Amino acid sequence: MKAETEARTDTRKRILDIAEELLLTRGFNAFSYQHISRELGVRNAAIHYHFPHKTDLGTALVERYIRRLERFIEQHGEASATAQLERFFELADAYFRNDRQVCPSGILTVELHTLPVEMQVAARRFIEVMRQWAERIATLGQVEGSMRFAGTPAAMGLTMLATLQGGLQLARIEAAWLNSIKQQIRCLLGLAD
Repeated sequence: MKAETEARTDTRKRILDIAEELLLTRGFNAFSYQHISRELGVRNAAIHYHFPHKTDLGTALVERYIRRLERFIEQHGEASATAQLERFFELADAYFRNDRQVCPSGILTVELHTLPVEMQVAARRFIEVMRQWAERIATLGQVEGSMRFAGTPAAMGLTMLATLQGGLQLARIEAAWLNSIKQQIRCLLGLAD
């Protein structure tokens, strides 16, 4: 019984892994269960066993992103504001290194209005977790005295998130722009020399 449960869990994880790759390279609306079943070497029914509807799969995928992001933030929660800012940048760098992929927040926001409602709710929650973290970084930076900027931490956090998100998209045209954008965010926060 235990081996059967582990096999089901492994299959579910493999389905999510393949769906993640497809989401980040094609977008949610541009892949089907057939793409996943072909990659796994199984029938579509095997995918439907774990995720009866594509909406279930998409929502599970976004929920997995949320869990990963929350764990990542928690791992760095005791760090200084400047260290957390660099971890914030690390997330962008990780997706940028794979130039075939768009980051999850990028693809989810681009496709938001075409996604099933359940996925839209999860996508908004994912973006909100990112926005809140950026705001906490700016707030901590002000409290520590390491960051000096005009406006509120909430507005600066949103500016950091939006600028980095846009920078990731633009860096697909010119790679050097991402580093320039990160440096400009440091300048906006009063961190640049």
